[in-house]
Amino acid sequence: MNRLAALLFLLSTLAWTVPARADEASTAAAFQKLRTSPWLLRQFMFSFPKGGDLHNHLDGSIYAESIIAWAGADGKCVDPASGQISFPPCDAARPPMKDYAADSTRYSQLVDAYSVRNYERGARSGHDQTFVTFGRFIPGTLGREGDMLREASNRRGVENTVYLELLQSYGMDKARALAAAEPGAFKADRPASDWAGHPALARIVAETRTDLDRHEARWRELSHCGHAAAEPGCGVTVRYLAQVIRTFPPEQVNVQIALAFLLVKADPRYVGLNLVAPEDDPGTLRHYREQMAVIGALGKLHPDVNVSLHAGEFGFGLVPPEDLRDHIRQALDVAGARRIGHGEAIGLETGALDTLRDMARRGVAVEINLTSNAIVHDLKGDQHPFLLYRRFGVPTALSADDEGVFRIDLTNEYQRAAATYPGLSYRDFKQLSRNALHYGFTAGQPLLADTASGRFVPACTGERPSREPKAARCRDFLAAHAKARLQWDLEARFAHFESQAH
Repeated sequence: MNRLAALLFLLSTLAWTVPARADEASTAAAFQKLRTSPWLLRQFMFSFPKGGDLHNHLDGSIYAESIIAWAGADGKCVDPASGQISFPPCDAARPPMKDYAADSTRYSQLVDAYSVRNYERGARSGHDQTFVTFGRFIPGTLGREGDMLREASNRRGVENTVYLELLQSYGMDKARALAAAEPGAFKADRPASDWAGHPALARIVAETRTDLDRHEARWRELSHCGHAAAEPGCGVTVRYLAQVIRTFPPEQVNVQIALAFLLVKADPRYVGLNLVAPEDDPGTLRHYREQMAVIGALGKLHPDVNVSLHAGEFGFGLVPPEDLRDHIRQALDVAGARRIGHGEAIGLETGALDTLRDMARRGVAVEINLTSNAIVHDLKGDQHPFLLYRRFGVPTALSADDEGVFRIDLTNEYQRAAATYPGLSYRDFKQLSRNALHYGFTAGQPLLADTASGRFVPACTGERPSREPKAARCRDFLAAHAKARLQWDLEARFAHFESQAH
């Protein structure tokens, strides 16, 4: 390169990097000034670009008000004593939801019954209130799956979020019925290949995919996707984690795990699997090692299937110390988890420091759920291991968990982190946002070589995400990799946000 060419190259580089860095610095300074004002911080974080939400249960994401409205419109019934929703015909003991909820006092009581609102005034702990809600309200959501997708995606869309992984259990009830009808067919001592090859599971996979087609079509119809009046959720990339409910008898859990693997193999909308329901349930504790082994065995058959696991979702004293010693380690080494959900009990595990170093080395991300952990296990501030993970270099991403039950949104989690941990800088929040895409299970290679700096991989080095790539190799790279395209979108959103935020 001659001297003139070198000078022109330098000037073109500065023309891009200096304004970008100046915008980031100005935005960071503005962030520091407003982070002590809750309402200004809320406004900032609402508009702040969020890469994704990797830990969001579809059932738990729906606000009680929507469930009450749907149950009323669908003619469903409600038990006044518990708030339990059921199917018609209704009677004096289970009046129609539409009539019962017409009274404002009763309506308010139902909202409390389907969420943790006002739980501090009740007799139940946050833990018990959280988990009791699901059985009460889920019948009110059945038949409204498209409406649920609309609500969940729209909430992310208005919050400037690129990507959403939803946990849902479509087809799992059929899988459990199969195991109940064929005792012994899904025992843990049988080869995993026998479960995966069961002919009835192939039928359930096909039916579940058809159901998902219908649910998504209804969502996009309700949201006017593809039209001028399209709602914000239409712009969010939504993928699914097959959600296994782990508190059922072992064979019913095993068959669900097998179905989850097959769904991921069959349908690109399913990008991974997870196990859900209370980790402290006696049945879960009794069979935890078996569940991890089943996932590990199926993982050897299908090594390309991604696994994220709720593990270490404990507060100290919830279970005996013996049950706190190795759940995260088992999820990593036995089940092959590539992400960990919650991970609250890491500091209570035997060999925790080695586990933390190992997670950092492997790039195993932790889905951090600050409000969930504060309500369910009273882990707040320095008691939460969020900063411990960061200290050891373990990737972390903020997520909403059961935002309808907890009466929050993803913005709340960013705001909470900013208010609770003053040592986190604006760049730290950009990394948290980037992590939620980088460690998502969407297909393709990443655009970023480093989520801390936002440095691009060689194919796109020197490109500006606020416009179309100049180089053909970058255009080709983005065309080939869905994850890279989503990250390009996020970086463009950062550029726009920082040009206006200060």
